[in-house]
Amino acid sequence: MKMHIKLFSLARLSQFFLSWVLIAAGCSTAPITLEKKAASDDKDLVMRSPGGNLTVTVSVAPDGRLSYAISDRGVMVLPPSPLGLTVDGVDLGVGAKFAGKPSVRKMDETYSIFGNHVRARNHAVEAEIPMVTDGKKFALVVRAYDDGAAVRYLLPAEAKEMGGEATAWNLPADAAKVAWMDFSQCYEGLSHVTALADVPENKPVMGPLTIQTRGYFLSISEADNENFSDMALVRHDRGLTANFPFSPKGWTIKSRADEARPGVLNGTYRGRSASPWRTTVVAHDLTGLVNSDLLMSLCPPPAAGSDFSWVKPGRCLWQWWSIGAPLYEDQRNWYDAAAKLKWEYYLIDDGWRYWKQPGKDSWTLLKEVMAYGHGDGVKTLVWVNSKEMRNAQSRRAYLEKVKTCGADGIKIDFHPDPTADYMQWYMGAMQDCAELKLTVNFHGSVKPSGLRRTYPNDITREAVRGDEYQMSRYHRVMPLQQDVSLPFTRPLAGPSDITPVMMNPDELKTAGFTWPHELAQAIVVQSSVTHFADQYKFYAGSPMEDLFRDIPVVWDETRVPACTEMGEIVAYARRKGNVWWLGVMNGAQECEVKIPLDFLKTGARGTLIYDHPTTDGAVDRREQSVSPSDVLTLKLRPAGGFVARFAR
Repeated sequence: MKMHIKLFSLARLSQFFLSWVLIAAGCSTAPITLEKKAASDDKDLVMRSPGGNLTVTVSVAPDGRLSYAISDRGVMVLPPSPLGLTVDGVDLGVGAKFAGKPSVRKMDETYSIFGNHVRARNHAVEAEIPMVTDGKKFALVVRAYDDGAAVRYLLPAEAKEMGGEATAWNLPADAAKVAWMDFSQCYEGLSHVTALADVPENKPVMGPLTIQTRGYFLSISEADNENFSDMALVRHDRGLTANFPFSPKGWTIKSRADEARPGVLNGTYRGRSASPWRTTVVAHDLTGLVNSDLLMSLCPPPAAGSDFSWVKPGRCLWQWWSIGAPLYEDQRNWYDAAAKLKWEYYLIDDGWRYWKQPGKDSWTLLKEVMAYGHGDGVKTLVWVNSKEMRNAQSRRAYLEKVKTCGADGIKIDFHPDPTADYMQWYMGAMQDCAELKLTVNFHGSVKPSGLRRTYPNDITREAVRGDEYQMSRYHRVMPLQQDVSLPFTRPLAGPSDITPVMMNPDELKTAGFTWPHELAQAIVVQSSVTHFADQYKFYAGSPMEDLFRDIPVVWDETRVPACTEMGEIVAYARRKGNVWWLGVMNGAQECEVKIPLDFLKTGARGTLIYDHPTTDGAVDRREQSVSPSDVLTLKLRPAGGFVARFAR
């Protein structure tokens, strides 16, 4: 079916612009049109998502300022916002002109993922729009999904120096709440939910940011960052602008020489050097927001012929949070405990490199320990400081040595600033680990940008303020708002290794978190390998031991009940197979909420875990039959919580 472009007076556009006719088989409306601006001969380029509900409008103002806007079902959710990238001293968004006919393509594919559900759909319309500014030819690439939009720049062929970026998000007047994170080199700042006016002005904050408006949730971030400095955001009045806090003076546009080899992503798109995608997820509710796969869909699929069937999610014991450095003599006990809990992994954390026995160095002992674990049926992850592998050669040699010892995965910690150069290092590390069949957990690192689609072995990351910040030996106490603000910031970028579920009553008493609150962390914050924080004795011997043995870490379906309020209370209902799990975490204020069980398809046997009314370090456990018509009423204390498992 042939779809024609809507044409108006084109007096100020090139003659070839007049002849746009786009083939859009299967689209309900033409995917891209030209529409006349009011009171001028200037034109807006309007793209429509595959379902037709979402539109992205690209404009060039009379003064040459390039901008974009997003509407959903006729509602402008993102008012006109500047576009621009400073290359070799020229802001490409100032004085810009359309320079040719856009090329349009459609995509509709599905792929498997670990996370909130098992299949993702990449269904979008994309336009590559030739542009020219001050003689520099570039292209603006716009992609429209039914649940959001993204833009990126294809750089001028002669580009040498990157100076900054003007891409912005001007927020609508009805923006009510914003979930944001403090500036942090490794994304370990606190999460907050505030009014827009209370987001720091003229200083960077970390993304993703979530904005709640009347009837919508918007999430702002980036995708497919292969060789750009990591993007933060700076607020100016009602706008947020892309910012490079780790490269404030810009950088030279080049590939890192020691990473230049087949398979290592190098920041190109369709054969041209490109910026990362600047992304806006648009959702009508929190369920839609949490389930968006937009960041991953903007990234390339795995290389042809890749096999990632060996990548397995799972639960993991580790000892650093609870007791510090691992003791060689104690390792078999941890493996045995993991096997008893039927958990898939054990992490040997920092400290193993100091092991010594007569005639045996740390590597020999590491190999012996991992062999014992494999005999228990438990896979091993090994910690390393990134300073031992800062170039491609030393990294590959180290990873090969770890693999030879029997490791199934690597945890790489203490990363330097995520500059353009070091982002290329991440690409090489993921490729190395894929070739060696090692899962990788980047700790003390940059946020993910959807590239776990390309590399499913990038199975989780820290880049988050997790339970390491509730620890008595470092005199750390977590604010009660953290757990109910965090789900709407960093976790929206991908799996988040918060090392959940503290159980030691002595550790919890400073903040007053309850056991149900702690277990709910592992349901709400998804991590495809979940490192449970505490000593195994608190899991294997607890009144929730059967739940610890069974709790999944990846899900078939996820819903966010309506009682959830960013910054106040969080509830997630997740399904694995025929079993539903419900996790609820309360913030700083006592509250009562009602949760309909309409996500259940049939009646089920419920295991309900309430806060104990009088005793810390205990739970009120109940077993009862439930039906889809039931409504749970929960009275929650500050820092309290609730967990339920519903099985047929």
